[in-house]
Amino acid sequence: MGGSARLGTADRRGAAQAGGGTVAVLVGLLVVLVGYPVLDGLVADVVYLGVVWAAAAMAWWAVQRQGTPPGTALVAVGVSLNATGESFWVLQDWVGAAPTVSAADGAYLAGYVALGAGIWRTASSRGRGRPEQVDGWLDGAAVFVAAFLLAWQFSVGALVADDALHPFTRLVWALYPALDAALIGLVLRLLATRARGDRAALALTAGAACWLASDTAYLLLADADPMSTWLDTGWLCGALLIAAATRHRAPAGTDPADRPLGTGRLAISMGTLLVPAGLHLVDDRVGAGGTHASMVGGTLLLTLIVFVRTTRLLRAESAARALVASQQRYGAALARHSSDAVVVLDERGRPLSCPSSPGGLEPGAGTSAEELLGLTGVDPAQARVVFDRALAAGGSVVAAELPCRRDGVDRWVAVRLVDLRTDPDVGGVVVHVTDITDRKRAEAALAHQAFHDPLTGLANRALFTDRVEQALRRRRRSSSAPAVVFVDLDRFKAVNDTLGHAAGDALLVEVAGRLRGAVRAGDTVARLGGDEFAVLAELTSGAPGEAEAAAGRVLEALRHPAVVAGHQVPVSASVGVVVAADGADADSLVRDADTAMYEAKVAGRGRLALFDPAMRAATVERRLLEQELRGALEGGQLRLVHQPVVDLADGRVVGFEALLRWNSPVLGPVPPARFVPVAEELGLIGAIGEWVLHEACRTAAAWRREHPAAAGLTMAVNLSAVQLTSPGLLGSVRAALAGSGLPPEALVLEVTETALVQDAARAAGSLAGLRELGVRLALDDFGTGYSSLQHLQRFTVDVLKIDRSFVAELPEDGGLPPLLRGLLELGRALGLEVLAEGVETEAQRRALARSGCDSAQGYLFARPLETTDAELLLLGQPATAPRL
Repeated sequence: MGGSARLGTADRRGAAQAGGGTVAVLVGLLVVLVGYPVLDGLVADVVYLGVVWAAAAMAWWAVQRQGTPPGTALVAVGVSLNATGESFWVLQDWVGAAPTVSAADGAYLAGYVALGAGIWRTASSRGRGRPEQVDGWLDGAAVFVAAFLLAWQFSVGALVADDALHPFTRLVWALYPALDAALIGLVLRLLATRARGDRAALALTAGAACWLASDTAYLLLADADPMSTWLDTGWLCGALLIAAATRHRAPAGTDPADRPLGTGRLAISMGTLLVPAGLHLVDDRVGAGGTHASMVGGTLLLTLIVFVRTTRLLRAESAARALVASQQRYGAALARHSSDAVVVLDERGRPLSCPSSPGGLEPGAGTSAEELLGLTGVDPAQARVVFDRALAAGGSVVAAELPCRRDGVDRWVAVRLVDLRTDPDVGGVVVHVTDITDRKRAEAALAHQAFHDPLTGLANRALFTDRVEQALRRRRRSSSAPAVVFVDLDRFKAVNDTLGHAAGDALLVEVAGRLRGAVRAGDTVARLGGDEFAVLAELTSGAPGEAEAAAGRVLEALRHPAVVAGHQVPVSASVGVVVAADGADADSLVRDADTAMYEAKVAGRGRLALFDPAMRAATVERRLLEQELRGALEGGQLRLVHQPVVDLADGRVVGFEALLRWNSPVLGPVPPARFVPVAEELGLIGAIGEWVLHEACRTAAAWRREHPAAAGLTMAVNLSAVQLTSPGLLGSVRAALAGSGLPPEALVLEVTETALVQDAARAAGSLAGLRELGVRLALDDFGTGYSSLQHLQRFTVDVLKIDRSFVAELPEDGGLPPLLRGLLELGRALGLEVLAEGVETEAQRRALARSGCDSAQGYLFARPLETTDAELLLLGQPATAPRL
């Protein structure tokens, strides 16, 4: 086969997408190269058409399989048009009509256009920016001009000047090498955007080269028929290679924009300038006379393209240098304002780069690794150890946190080192130093908060337990014996209720300071919670006496009043102490000390108790008592009984004292001496006392209304120390009187001397307010407490109650002991009503009556009565005028 048909076939096998040849294509190329040149005649024509249509089918199959990537379908169209043109040419050859220009040339040239469009679209779809695409098109244009200049010099120029051919024929034939040159330029553009592993562009280049070689040879040969078979072989190989290019994609994950520009493209672009000089040299050698105008025009055009390309390259280089400089300035600015230092050292510790310079961490020139960290205050020996670890780590990061001291202040630095000596961009050990002092201080503060009480700064329960465990471990190795002293403040809730929680906190801080001063340097003081403290004392002998001495010092430190919120507050504590025995642990020691503390509190507060194993049963009982007492008021388990107050002059009942009783469904009857102190500790006495006050007023008011004999009846109610200093006392009394209708003078409120002196200022204020309401006041158990005349002057009362212990000492002959006589005379001298408690015999009654005692109460007259029994007692006496 031959003629212009094969010429048009050259470029229609343009470009495809990315990919590489398969085994089948390689086998097909081998068969064509080896087998086709030996064929002739009809067999050669049939094989020729079979190969070109197989190439077209392979291209379309690739389009369907790949889902028509950009440009692939156009390449398949170009290969199909080439096969169509080949078919027209063979048919013309078989019928003996082979015009110089025919329909085959139209198919060939259309195939060129389709192939060129496919390569253009494929190259434009590659992911580079616009500047890169412009540079690629300039490189392709330079190659096109050079290739066309070659084709013009060797064939197209002579073809165009051949007047023997029709102008249209010359135009059509000249288009083949021109389009070949254009496709070569487009293929080079495609190569410029080729990703790593993408062999499709290489296949297109090889196919286009095969076609260009056959087309050029066809034009150069005066008689192409002897070489027709080899020319056909070149066109067939080109068709197979171009079709094979459609079968391959770029490898997954590749990005052409990420590939650096190589020197190959630049060499091709610049090398095109050698084409005019080479052609001129060939002309001189062969003595041919070239077309100088075309040579000059081509040279000027190539020079212009290369000049523009070089100018853009220089501008790109300048922009790249400016970008690098900007990034360097950016990095330097970050380093200047960073809190870290970064420096690169060699294996000997000498600096290879200027370090970043955060404040206070800038190493100087000639600094070694030890000196670098030493400037931060780190021990140079520690710095060397860390640096050697980095050298031995083989590129792994070595991190350390090191203490240091700078400017007389303890600080911390964090260092990170990584050996990058094998990295050509670094070539050393990168040292990163960060000041982490603030973080370390925050961590220390958090650790302190986790093991210390935030209010007092003492150890908390967790730290105290740990210290006790350590002391027990030391006990097993030595003769020391740890002791735990448990401290619970007495009536602390009253301080919170009367003065407020801020005052309570201030009192806790004061107590903490006193406890610190009362123990030895090696002992541990802790606040376990609320108003509970503990002391771990490490004893030398383990004797109980030594433990009691330690607890005694604690108790003594808390005996003196404290000034809180401008008020003098009495301070006392109940203290329990236990010495560690075999088998004890931290929890059992604290629990046993707590048990001993409760025994001290039950025994009267303000004292200490040494733990005894028998106390555990009492503790269990107390816990049960606390549990039941919490629901006693709401459960209706509390009631009042009433003990009559009798006028010693005529034996009439002139009043009652309301006494609280508790009948627990679990514990049975519980005496007040047992549960009232517990109610005070639990903070329940306020609610219980208010209930007692309202219930007693209601009962007394009802009796006064319903029974004429009770017209002048009084009702006495005991006030606890907590109630006396409570800010709500006056309001509660006022509400009880108003709610019941009881006259204020019919209510007698009894207080003890102990309650008065606990907070004398507030107690005096409460008594003054009660007197303004018209309520009568009685000083209970007089003679057993402080018994100070100053108290009688400061705290104005109406009734002086003589304690039953004095009455019990009255002899049978009716004589009065001097102390009792003095108390009676004191009451008369102060104008107070005197009431004797605990009268149980007729002799006691007569003696008291003769001595001028006004009234009495005791078992001689009646035991405490239930409400109905007390009402029956009132019914049994005649009416009388109210007693003033």
